Amino acid sequence: MKLPPVKILVFVLLLIFYGSLLAHTIKLPEAKDLPRQIKIGEMVLRGNFDILYKNTFSYSEPEQKYYNHHWLSGVVFYLVDSAAGWSGLVIFKIAVLLSAFSLLFKVALKKADFWLVALFSLPTIMLLNSRTDPRPEIFSYLLISVYLYLLIDLEEHPEQSRIWWLVPLQLLWVNLHVFFSIGIMLIAGFLIEKIILNYKNLKDNPLIKKLAILLFTLILVSFINPRGAEGVFYRYPGQDFPIPIDEFQPLLGFIKGVAISEYVSFIIFLPAAILLGLSFIVGFRRKPLGSAQGKPIFYFLASVATIALSFIILRGISFFGIIFLLAAPANFQNEFLRLKDRLYPFRKILAVGFAGLIFLLIFPGWGALTKYKEFGIGLAPYEDKSAAFFKEQGLKGPIFNNADIGSYLIYYLYPKEKVFFDNRFADAYSASFGKAYVSMLTDKNKWQEALAKYDFNVIYTYHYDASSSHRSFLWERIKDPDWAFVYADPFAVILVRNIAENQEVIKKFQITRENIGGRLEHLANSSDRNDQIAAADLFNLMGRDDLAGNQFLKVVRKWPHQGKAWMVMGQMALSYKTEKGDRSAVGFLERAIVEGYKTAEAYSLLGEAYTRTNQLDKAKEVLRKSLKINPERQDARDLLDSLAF
Repeated sequence: MKLPPVKILVFVLLLIFYGSLLAHTIKLPEAKDLPRQIKIGEMVLRGNFDILYKNTFSYSEPEQKYYNHHWLSGVVFYLVDSAAGWSGLVIFKIAVLLSAFSLLFKVALKKADFWLVALFSLPTIMLLNSRTDPRPEIFSYLLISVYLYLLIDLEEHPEQSRIWWLVPLQLLWVNLHVFFSIGIMLIAGFLIEKIILNYKNLKDNPLIKKLAILLFTLILVSFINPRGAEGVFYRYPGQDFPIPIDEFQPLLGFIKGVAISEYVSFIIFLPAAILLGLSFIVGFRRKPLGSAQGKPIFYFLASVATIALSFIILRGISFFGIIFLLAAPANFQNEFLRLKDRLYPFRKILAVGFAGLIFLLIFPGWGALTKYKEFGIGLAPYEDKSAAFFKEQGLKGPIFNNADIGSYLIYYLYPKEKVFFDNRFADAYSASFGKAYVSMLTDKNKWQEALAKYDFNVIYTYHYDASSSHRSFLWERIKDPDWAFVYADPFAVILVRNIAENQEVIKKFQITRENIGGRLEHLANSSDRNDQIAAADLFNLMGRDDLAGNQFLKVVRKWPHQGKAWMVMGQMALSYKTEKGDRSAVGFLERAIVEGYKTAEAYSLLGEAYTRTNQLDKAKEVLRKSLKINPERQDARDLLDSLAF
């Protein structure tokens, strides 16, 4: 089907819009899997197959059983990295995801008008924006699109044999990413629909027979993976693991602790899910059973599954977006055609207006949709600096590191150095180890026991670890005379043991309360917002509230819409416990909320500030808002209870 120029223009603009959201630099230390996966690919191609089964990257639990579900993705990423570097990996990711979207768009056009599909593409792209990093799941998005395309193609041409291409694709999928089971579920859902629609003629229906054989074949093929049956029936072994993983958290639980305004995908999800649900009221009433298209049973099953998955784990939102793009336009097709006839005289104006809307989303709208991502390709600034420092200064392990930076260290330091922990979590570490790790951060005696056991020489961490205990741990180690703080950048901090062999590095690079202003001057005076915020956070970590406060003020003067910066300033002002500090805290926290940082924490802190400034009615109001967002916020509950008397 050949599209007229105006439709080609709109489709290209949609690709540019989605591509602009995908074109952001890679931030390796932020709990990203990519560096480790590249190293896995390298090891596999060198014949080191132990990494498929054992935790060989770690010295803390090297024999721990490891479930590697994406070794083939690692091979692909390694080959791309070897050929084109980090920039090539970003371009490769963009190409894969744009291909997936284009294929989905083509599938949607089989059951809906171009303009309706284009309209629903806008919220779909925002839903897909929740997962834009180069990770193995990009292959799942592409393969889901291929499966859906071939299934709809089979529906239109049941005599064709193209559907059998899914067998080798399933073999690839089971070794590329853990979501290979979605392929099986798609075939099963499509088969269920055809059985329901053709229940009177099951035995003689060649389409049903073909789908049944295909389903059985795909299940068998899935057993061809390094773990065999264990790989097929894999279940994340982290029920008792003490460290939560963001992408595995339930949606409603996650948004209790974040500013929802910062996550466009989450804002779009609920109204999109409601709209999709309403569309099925129209879709199921549209056609009698047994017509050419029949009832949208397959899309309904897929919609229910992806909505449920999105509430269960955050990463399900992107999968919901895929189904949303197909199901919603198909269900609204007839109603849209009637509306389209009425609007026919205005078609050119509407087409130009729609193209203009996409254009606005691409340019002025980009910053709002990618608030914490840097446009570009390749690595973000400072990404490889800490590893270069470690190597250039001849530092040696054993390294104590947090999980977030483990993948980064594996890429840059393995096999010369192994990690203590990394973000495979329960896939590669026991629950007992996870509990021991948490206790090291919170219990000084446990830390000393671990220090005696492992003889750590370097502490190397991502200093934005989400755990509050991690920041407290760093605060304690920086004050500890047995350790010297020698390196800091917007992502990583490095401390070395205060022993004879490290004295040369300590003498040359040590960061202290007295010299931190000069040591971090390059960050504090950077033209980059993230560098300046990192400087403020590091000043705070060192206990230099004076420098931190001034730096945060500098940030909000230049970038006044940084809600989190206002919130941190309010938190710091409260910590002074002075009348002036309390008044300042009220202003800072109110501004944080105005700028969209409407978290349970911000409201709770504002409640405390109002209480201290004797604005008790306002305090009660914001404390109730805090508890509405997160009923488990005990500090807000205790303060609200105290104000009731």
